[in-house]
Amino acid sequence: MANNIIRIILINLAIIGLFFTVIYYGSMEVTAFQLARRRKNKNKPNTEARIAKQGVGFNPSNIYFTVNYDCQNTDVEIRGIVPKGIYWSLVAYDKYTMPLNSYLFDKTIKKDEEDRYIAYLTTKPKGRSNEIDVSASPKGLVLIRSSFPENPDRVVKAVPQVRAIPQN
Repeated sequence: MANNIIRIILINLAIIGLFFTVIYYGSMEVTAFQLARRRKNKNKPNTEARIAKQGVGFNPSNIYFTVNYDCQNTDVEIRGIVPKGIYWSLVAYDKYTMPLNSYLFDKTIKKDEEDRYIAYLTTKPKGRSNEIDVSASPKGLVLIRSSFPENPDRVVKAVPQVRAIPQN
């Protein structure tokens, strides 16, 4: 009798665990779908960087630019200026808004004497300087963050240039 009760309890716990897992991952998929739809309506992939004025985790002391990218058939080139400030980064995110393992920040990016950079998003890394491997998520969002820039007005005016380039 006690064994039957324990077995029934364990089966019910397994069903409940499975139910919550399905609900959790299902809600993540719905959220990812909604985010992708919102991004799709704002700007076309591989064409432009836009300044972000609000969002989850938004810090008004930072200046954010977003770039929708699609590297399924092309690479993406981003040209800009690393502003002077406390911190700067260029990070690619997947459809769940989780950062990819490949990213650039102010201490690792190669730039010229005028602080200009060229970064590449690719699914087929070639060993170029400032290359970000997005093969884990060929479509996603890049966030360019300037934390506490010395000259915020200059950062806002220096919108990064984005273009698709052929994959070699």
